[in-house]
Amino acid sequence: MTGPIARSSQPSSYAWGHDPDVPHFNLGGVPISITDMNGLVSAIRRRLARRSTAPGTFVVFRDAHGIVRAQDEPSVKAAHDAALLVCADGRPLAWVGWLRGHRGIDQVPGIESVEVVCRAGVEAGWRHFFLGGGPGVAERLAAEMRDRAPGLIIAGAETLPYRPLTEPESQDLHQRLLSAGTQILWIGLSTPKQELFLHTHTPFLPGVIGMGVGAAFDVNTGAIARAPRMMTRWGLEWLYRLIREPRRLRSRYAQVVPRFLAIVAFNRAGRD
Repeated sequence: MTGPIARSSQPSSYAWGHDPDVPHFNLGGVPISITDMNGLVSAIRRRLARRSTAPGTFVVFRDAHGIVRAQDEPSVKAAHDAALLVCADGRPLAWVGWLRGHRGIDQVPGIESVEVVCRAGVEAGWRHFFLGGGPGVAERLAAEMRDRAPGLIIAGAETLPYRPLTEPESQDLHQRLLSAGTQILWIGLSTPKQELFLHTHTPFLPGVIGMGVGAAFDVNTGAIARAPRMMTRWGLEWLYRLIREPRRLRSRYAQVVPRFLAIVAFNRAGRD
């Protein structure tokens, strides 16, 4: 799928798609939004107030792993520059913001954002489409959110194939989303697949805000347990995941943690 994906001529420190009402700081060339959960809802409300005249856009929920991936993959960094917001999904990113004097930043977990945003838009009649996850997961998440947010309007729910979409499939998907009157598009893929997917497809979806929330599909439907609240509060959700999936995550964290700390130190020295 081709289209207006990135403006490679722009320097990485310039987030050309960022909400102009939300300040951000640069961490390893990634614009981190100085906002909290209420700020996320406000940004969505402002954008949707422009109705279908607003170009399609998307929100990234960022953790340390995503920051590191952006250092090695220009397409991932370009997606962050194009995003409406890049929220601190991981508490360490919020801590970095606080240490740099940005008191308006707080952790904005993608897992929690689903219910918060669904509830916030009930009165206004926001239309939600759930896309991704394993077979039947999107439908279960839609039903779960309808139970948690009575009056929620579900525009649709689908599972994506485990491969890139063909051009005809992409066009058909765009048509289904627009015909359903989609306003909030929830995407449940892994990182950075979901960010690249949103960067590719939202330019063809005027009036739509994509939300790349990954594991939120499985967590909110009870398929995967989330870390205990205390571990989340102290920024140890990564440790909980490591304990649950040591073989898959051991090598990743062994690379991500030191590289992330190096990026933070480099920024603190004022050399980014």
